[in-house]
Amino acid sequence: MKPRGRFRGRTSLLVVGDGVVAAGLFAATVVLRREIRFPGAIGRIPAENVPLDPFPWLVAVGLVAIISLSLAVTRSEPLALVRERGGLLVSSLLSAGFLVVVFFALGRAVPRTILLLYTPILYVGLELWRSVAERLAPIGIRPVLVLGSGRDAERAALALSSGEVTGHRLLEWRPDLSALRQPRGGEDPGPIPPDALDVVFASDRPEDRALLVALIEESSARSFELWLLPGLTDVLASRVITRTLGDLPLAQVAARAASLPARAFRRSVDLCLGIPLLLLALPVLGVVSALVAVDSRGPAWIRQRRVGLGGKVFLLWKVRTMRVDAETATGPTLASSDDARLTRIGRWLRKGRFDELPQLFHVVSGEMSLIGPRPERPEFVEEFNRDLPAYRLRHLLRPGMTGLAQVMGAYATKPDVKLRYDLGYLFHWTPLLDLIILIRTVSTVLKGGGV
Repeated sequence: MKPRGRFRGRTSLLVVGDGVVAAGLFAATVVLRREIRFPGAIGRIPAENVPLDPFPWLVAVGLVAIISLSLAVTRSEPLALVRERGGLLVSSLLSAGFLVVVFFALGRAVPRTILLLYTPILYVGLELWRSVAERLAPIGIRPVLVLGSGRDAERAALALSSGEVTGHRLLEWRPDLSALRQPRGGEDPGPIPPDALDVVFASDRPEDRALLVALIEESSARSFELWLLPGLTDVLASRVITRTLGDLPLAQVAARAASLPARAFRRSVDLCLGIPLLLLALPVLGVVSALVAVDSRGPAWIRQRRVGLGGKVFLLWKVRTMRVDAETATGPTLASSDDARLTRIGRWLRKGRFDELPQLFHVVSGEMSLIGPRPERPEFVEEFNRDLPAYRLRHLLRPGMTGLAQVMGAYATKPDVKLRYDLGYLFHWTPLLDLIILIRTVSTVLKGGGV
């Protein structure tokens, strides 16, 4: 679990301190080898063999240490627990391995004696630095709310109340969740007390699924973190579990794709790719618009109300592919692969996804992203929210021109199946997954995989 310190800048202090300590100790190690000849070594290391210029060499050393300490999860737990897991030793070994790769990429090789000296020196230095940091910014105790009945929930509550989980204490255990399932008004603060910093959900009852969705939404808006005591099915379907509560496996329920780093990464990709794609698409849009105008009466482009980030409605531009009176008699209706309302040119445009090119304007403006859940019309969203309580979680992300559901499913894939793909993207996002989706989108378009 993840205790935060009473000192608000604790994480920043640790990150900066880790980088400075690592760079300083590396410089001291190199200077030591330049001055002293070690047994078994050929001689002293010439200055040009291992440069100590602040940029890029010492900056690279500091960044490597920061990344290694993050991978070993050493900043979010009490120092006693980090020591118990050997987190600082693992980080020191990771740093040594990463330095070999980084120096090679920068055109240098790290002498073996440098690595042999630097690894234990870094470990000892980190131990001393983290001991000081623990006094400067104590990690504090995080109150935990346990929700659910059953053996695992009872074990979790017992471990927290007995002090077995370092850095945490039991705030409350609620075995009966019936009161929390009741609908709440807009002014209701929700089921989580304001002093709960961690919530452990330990119910596998079907009637509690809507409650879990509400907790996920609330955790995104507030400062508490949501955790799950996974059953066998959850363990098989999730990533490797590296956190525990006592001796119980613990999995964090976090909307990874909605995190600040993920949003910043995707926004930079949207601008770096979206602007060039929009410029390339402008001539194509001119030709397509002319074809639509010649093929059937009505405007070449249309605007539709769609639901975007946070459930807010925006007006989406599309190239018109249906007759202008397509929904006069029926009202809003989902399109199908053999939809009779499509015009002759419209059917061809959908196969090549040309009708979606105007959405690049929305990507550049920030209303949409290149990758994310497809934006639906408010009429359909209202229906899906009634039938699928987890559907509203899609709105934690900006809607996308393409997404995991679009490249993995068929056009006529049912909404509940598409939702599983969208939630898979939301909770298991990585930059690599974005790359895979983009590649598969290009393949789908080239094969004419649209309607």
